Amino acid sequence: MSQQQTVFESVADIIEKISGVPAGQVTPENRLRDDLEIDSLALIEISVAVVETFQVDLPDEELKELRTVQDVVDRIETATINA
Repeated sequence: MSQQQTVFESVADIIEKISGVPAGQVTPENRLRDDLEIDSLALIEISVAVVETFQVDLPDEELKELRTVQDVVDRIETATINA
């Protein structure tokens, strides 16, 4: 299993815990707001969970730019590579 797949599965689990969308239905292409109906508050909760899980900071200005699940995975990978 690739690192990207592992990160994706962890993000899907976080999304399930916070939004109630089953992790098995989350795809990298899902748009956070439009497809998964994640509102601003839930997005902040996801950000906090990402920080706790991956020790990756998601500043507010970057959080607003994340549109898809893949964007979240890419952000985590970029941050961990540059750490």
